[in-house]
Amino acid sequence: MPGLSAPTLLSNPAQTISRPARRTTDAYYVSSSVGNDGNDGHSEQTAWQSLARVNATEFQPGARILFRRNDLWRGSLRAKSGVEGRPITYGAYGDGAKPILQGSVAKHMPTSWVRAGRSLWKTSPAPLPNATLRMSPRSFSQEIGAEGALDVDVGNIVLDYGSECGTKKWGPEDLHQNGDFWYDPTARQVWIYLDVPPYTKYRSIELALRRHIIDGGGCQFVNYEDLHLRFGAAHGIGGGDTRHITVRRCDVCFIGGGQQFADRTVRFGNGIEFWNTGQDILVEQCRLWEIYDAALTNQGLGPISEQVNIIYRNNVIWNAEYSFEYWNQPETARTEDIVFEHNTCVDSGHGWGHSQRPDKNGHHLMFWQNSAATTGVVVRNNIFSNATESCLRMDNDWRAGLALDRNVWFQNDRIPVFEFMGRQFQADELDAYRAISGFDGHSVVADPCFRNRAMHDYRLRPDSPALHWSADGRPCGATG
Repeated sequence: MPGLSAPTLLSNPAQTISRPARRTTDAYYVSSSVGNDGNDGHSEQTAWQSLARVNATEFQPGARILFRRNDLWRGSLRAKSGVEGRPITYGAYGDGAKPILQGSVAKHMPTSWVRAGRSLWKTSPAPLPNATLRMSPRSFSQEIGAEGALDVDVGNIVLDYGSECGTKKWGPEDLHQNGDFWYDPTARQVWIYLDVPPYTKYRSIELALRRHIIDGGGCQFVNYEDLHLRFGAAHGIGGGDTRHITVRRCDVCFIGGGQQFADRTVRFGNGIEFWNTGQDILVEQCRLWEIYDAALTNQGLGPISEQVNIIYRNNVIWNAEYSFEYWNQPETARTEDIVFEHNTCVDSGHGWGHSQRPDKNGHHLMFWQNSAATTGVVVRNNIFSNATESCLRMDNDWRAGLALDRNVWFQNDRIPVFEFMGRQFQADELDAYRAISGFDGHSVVADPCFRNRAMHDYRLRPDSPALHWSADGRPCGATG
């Protein structure tokens, strides 16, 4: 699977750091492998080391926080705002693979687990609180992150870098099959059912925590570029009330599965989400895979929820429950000028979490009940290939605000291509779907002919119908 070759695991949890004074230098360098939090961060040779150091710093508008390629950090990045014309940029420097921000705790050592019964294992007691540790800034992230505390819900266990995932259960009495696990919120431990010790079966065991890997709530004028976000049980990039945000060339994978509410067994987790107010946002040239809920979504619930001028383009998505999910409520909310174009969306509902869901809903386009005043939503020039339920589901009639056209749709076997307000349409019923919905007058239902679907190479073969079906002269699907 792309982007999942096993790196050298470098750890780096939260650390209590006094907040330094504001700085004026534009560029800051961060390296988990050669950095030191005692450095000034202003050059590759004097790089910082930890996310905690980054999170504790108040940056001036225009600052660029650059993470070293081939390095890995554990924890959550808390974004800061820029101003118009001088955004804050979180990006990469150096050569090699994209820097990894990872939302999990490693438990692959023999000391990580103790026997809890026949075929039952539980994580060893949590380490001492970070405040009691006495370590240098350099040694802190190297020593603690891989065996950190499980202080929030564990929503997924990623085994051997994604070759398998655990199956979340809601109590110890539910652990019956290999891979079943339960998070005990009182003891802050994970129990897992395995017929052998976990550390003898898997070389990598990552417990995904219920935190956004990037928390951008309330931020404006922020760029995220060339980052790899993985193994988190909330959102990859999440947070409400955001404006002037660009996400470009990022990889997001194995996201979601955490318990959403304390008193309910509802799980959640989107690749990139803009909640309630989102305005002037661009997401482009990203890859997203193995997402519990939606790869991409803007959604809201509130009287002043406003989603305006959001563009998703040239992204490649596979094995998400939904490729794109949208809804906005109530009637006083507003949605305006949302564009989803030139995206390649494959195998919706085939991800790690689908079999665990009580509400299996594998759809590329998931349009839930939408009562907001909605205009200018456009879905065009995309490829939607193969979904467990249907490629499109639309639950209520807001056609006046939505345009779908010049897409390539494809569905395996006799699974419906479209679900429109309760009615299903097979591949040979395109004309009937068009007549009832008014959508996709210039679209086609046909195999997009990827070069190597098994290897997730979704470039188009010369015989692909998607090469000749776009309104703007470019192929459908992700380009460039």
